[in-house]
Amino acid sequence: MIQDKSTRFTLFATGILLLALFFVGWILTRTATARRETATQSAPPAPVTPPSGTSQAATEPDTGAPPQPSLPLNAEGQPLADYQVLTEVTLVDDPGNDGDTFLVRSPEGTHRFCLYFVDTVETDGGQPEAARAMAGYFNFDSEEPLRALGLEARDFSVGLLRANRFRVVTRWEKNPDEDAYQAFIYLRDPDKSPDGSLTNLAQWLVRYGLARIVPCDRDQPGGETAAGFQKLLLEEEARSKSEAHGAWSRKGA
Repeated sequence: MIQDKSTRFTLFATGILLLALFFVGWILTRTATARRETATQSAPPAPVTPPSGTSQAATEPDTGAPPQPSLPLNAEGQPLADYQVLTEVTLVDDPGNDGDTFLVRSPEGTHRFCLYFVDTVETDGGQPEAARAMAGYFNFDSEEPLRALGLEARDFSVGLLRANRFRVVTRWEKNPDEDAYQAFIYLRDPDKSPDGSLTNLAQWLVRYGLARIVPCDRDQPGGETAAGFQKLLLEEEARSKSEAHGAWSRKGA
């Protein structure tokens, strides 16, 4: 009888011990699971590896910066031409527009362009050094007429570009002084209509005494050399002086 009681007690104690071990194991398992879930929620997402054949640039965030324009390339990566011709262009109204610098919208985006070969007076007269140089070029006795000349040049160019279709021809070279791409701009020449000839806007500005000539080594897109175009500008300037256009009508002002 005593042996039966001892056996029952041993079995009972063993059962209690097994139950306690089971309970402790269950608690430990739940704790480990909770820790793993917390770590998964707080950890940053793993980096995504781009699939094979996809460039890394395609997966990088868009910074909002416009792409740098470039000349169209052929299959070998060489420029198709020295210049890119933009024909579907419109002038964008902008306070920075003046006689030789314009904000233009095209299929390539919206960019600021400044003219090769010429320089017009800033609408506020310009910086002192530039203003003195411009006054000396036009033989002004003072710098006072410069602002009026700058406004006249701006109204002339902007009026033409608003009223006429034009094209921009550029090599996408930046002029650091203007923070603009240098370009030739062509419009229909009213003095040569109705044959439809196009004239460089720089030539018009010189013809009407609104710009000074700035030597440049860029040949014309149509094949005329830089030297040949500069000679043409000098002829236009001589004509402008003789007819007293623009700045030349204020001689000695």
